[in-house]
Amino acid sequence: MRPRAGRTLRAVKDLSRAASAVFVAALVELGLRTVALDRLAAGLGVPLATTEARQVAEPMRTLPPWARARVRATRRVLRHWPFGDTCLRQALVSGRLLRRLRPTLQVGVARIDGEVRAHAWLVIQGAILDPLGAASGYQPLTTPGKDVRR
Repeated sequence: MRPRAGRTLRAVKDLSRAASAVFVAALVELGLRTVALDRLAAGLGVPLATTEARQVAEPMRTLPPWARARVRATRRVLRHWPFGDTCLRQALVSGRLLRRLRPTLQVGVARIDGEVRAHAWLVIQGAILDPLGAASGYQPLTTPGKDVRR
């Protein structure tokens, strides 16, 4: 294959991954406004963790190349997303694109400068996938809030 053809093929693949990330981000955006988080996460194929995640010392570093490319596409798209680039959006979109690896969505809380803050990340095969690298500073929530409407 000629060098130019290789660059063109890579550009097409990058565009395809970005288009997928845009589509999933739009679904996530709609879901965040209309559906409970546990139902949204399950519907995306990234179930919300309901038991304490086994925290590991090192973040996940062994993603396959296709998965790394999808995480990069997610970060690239959400960096320009008009509704914000939150950790929850990152985790939901990346999780949907990586669902073949069976990720779970972990939400945690921490007290930072006197305020309670939340953070979201993915857990894949017992390892943490957190592009922000902040998961170790948060206590994982073990029981999701239940909708009290009956």
